[in-house]
Amino acid sequence: MRVLKIAPLLLLLAPTAEVTRATAGAPPHAICGDDTIAPSVARLLPGFGTGALPIRTAKPQAQAFFNNGLQLSHAFAHDAGRAAFAEAARLDPACAMCRWGEAWSGGPTINFPVDAATQVKMSKLVDAAIPLAATGPLLERQLLAALALRYKNGGGKGPGDIAYARAMEAIAVAHPDSDELLTLAADAWMIPAALGERSDTLPRAVALLETVLKRNPDFTPAIHFYIHATEMSGFPARAEPYADRLAALAPAASHLIHMPSHTYYWIGRYQDAADANVRAAAIGVADAKAAHAPEPDGVFRQPYHAHNVHFGIGGALIAGDAKDALALSAPVLGALSRAPKSDPFQQMVGGTAYFAQGRFADPAAVLALPEPGAAYGFLRAYRHYARGEAYARLGNAAAVRAEAAAIPLRAGPADKEDASLQATALMRIAKSVLEGRAAMLEHRPADAVKAYRTAARIETSKVLTHFDDPPVWWYPTERSLAAALLAAGDTQQALAQANAALTRFPLDPVSLSVRADALTALGQTAAAEKDRAAAVARWHGDKSAFTAALI
Repeated sequence: MRVLKIAPLLLLLAPTAEVTRATAGAPPHAICGDDTIAPSVARLLPGFGTGALPIRTAKPQAQAFFNNGLQLSHAFAHDAGRAAFAEAARLDPACAMCRWGEAWSGGPTINFPVDAATQVKMSKLVDAAIPLAATGPLLERQLLAALALRYKNGGGKGPGDIAYARAMEAIAVAHPDSDELLTLAADAWMIPAALGERSDTLPRAVALLETVLKRNPDFTPAIHFYIHATEMSGFPARAEPYADRLAALAPAASHLIHMPSHTYYWIGRYQDAADANVRAAAIGVADAKAAHAPEPDGVFRQPYHAHNVHFGIGGALIAGDAKDALALSAPVLGALSRAPKSDPFQQMVGGTAYFAQGRFADPAAVLALPEPGAAYGFLRAYRHYARGEAYARLGNAAAVRAEAAAIPLRAGPADKEDASLQATALMRIAKSVLEGRAAMLEHRPADAVKAYRTAARIETSKVLTHFDDPPVWWYPTERSLAAALLAAGDTQQALAQANAALTRFPLDPVSLSVRADALTALGQTAAAEKDRAAAVARWHGDKSAFTAALI
């Protein structure tokens, strides 16, 4: 099961609250993380997809803001969704469901839990809403009763979350024609799966979402959660037809424009994954500018912007898309250099920007990259890796070895809680890969096999399996191992390692090319030509970069 680990910790700078009411002249999707901007009059924000539930209210505008709160929250515009529910409650103080919306949207999601203090706060909102629903529809009383369970030892990882999910499923069963209620129930089951790593709660979520999508394939909340649920379940291809339509259905929602990449990446559509995130990141930049976020780094205060950038770089690296990889990575390096501090997790994610520079930037530009400060030990190591890749492209084996030697085996205490354990693992992969690069340049494939085997063992270890949206190491090291084995004359093992790389990264063009070489050596010409044609079709870079990737 693929467990989500893309929480707001992926912000490269300290996050702040979203602006939740549009400022004068801002586009409908102007939701920025800079909370220094005074909000103007609240207004509905279109373009965030579908989502609606009829509630008891005498104020049509309260219903409209309630529905918009659902749409925004389902699109993970979290603070904007809460603000919409709050506006609905302001418009109709007697509306029980408006307060339900405030309490529901303030709870956990598949990306983050909430603490005990937040549970108490949300529980009080539910308690205040219950008397308002006393004479209202049965459904509203049931929804409030279910939500009350969520905030009794819940918060995303507790028994209260399971109780809430069971209650929501019972409501969904009683209202089988409601796309909204079935999706809410599916989301409730997905949260303990994502945060508590419980695979047993996922099948019900998948079934609920498939029921909705079978009759309403344009229901954006169901598409959003189905992409996540199928990725987490290990069968991402099921979501492909829905992923293909999502961006057009929610043109203002950067997160929903990004979401198809979660499907595309794992079925081998790497360039499509990169393109989706380039579009999502562009919306983030436009939103930040419209909301007058401080430049140049204010955009990184937006929830998920750094995730979009990271994912875009990951797709571009595999696809060979130098243009987008470099365009996305440059602002990351700039933001990190100006950040007052950077924890191991931020440095590990930011390392992807160095990987892009090392693989695609002009070698002279890579070698001119300034060294991060002493407090940025992991980034220093990743810079050495980038320099080593640049030297490898120049054919300078001695310089590659020098950069590998400059990468320490650890940059300090390794602790999985702050991701320093994982950041250290990434550093060790980088060191081994450079040792393999140097050995290949020196025509010593047996030594390259040893180095790449070490890298592959670390890369596929449990240490890094929770960081795969996309993986923090940028390519399957089995493909380099396969190339080294082939050079060493071990064709069968080369084929096995190429197949292993393609199992984890399907249709990776470089792995396809390596496998084609192995198949050719085994006399399987037709299969080799098929792989070679697929590799060329899926490589979006220049031929020289493709050749360098085979080192």
